[in-house]
Amino acid sequence: MIWRFWTYVSASGRNDVQKSVDAYETYGRNKFERAVAHLAVSPKSQWDEPHGKKLKNEDPIYEIRYQAFNRQERALGFFDDDGGIFVIVLICYHKGRIYTPPNAIDTAHRRISQIRDHTATTAPLQIFGEDFPPHESQ
Repeated sequence: MIWRFWTYVSASGRNDVQKSVDAYETYGRNKFERAVAHLAVSPKSQWDEPHGKKLKNEDPIYEIRYQAFNRQERALGFFDDDGGIFVIVLICYHKGRIYTPPNAIDTAHRRISQIRDHTATTAPLQIFGEDFPPHESQ
């Protein structure tokens, strides 16, 4: 299965996830791209380290794991109920169990609820202005 990746878009139209991805330096963007490309072709049951993992006691949140800006970046998200789509709701980083921003997990849960309640929307993840990973022709 090929997973498609989407990003959280607030009710006001702001896409903080895409803005964060666009701001990565070359090294960070390459690490993010490799992690997403690997997970895109991995069954959900194989989303584990080093590229991703399900967060314990934080259902339904998974994290995509990579490095950017010389730190451990994390893209938090969930598998959409429609199937075949992973939605990234927040970009954060952490050292040990300390996340930045400090409310990252709570914010991720809130954004997932907003998407499910249709008070927020989603948009395809893009790298260099192109949907990533590329969608297969239908």
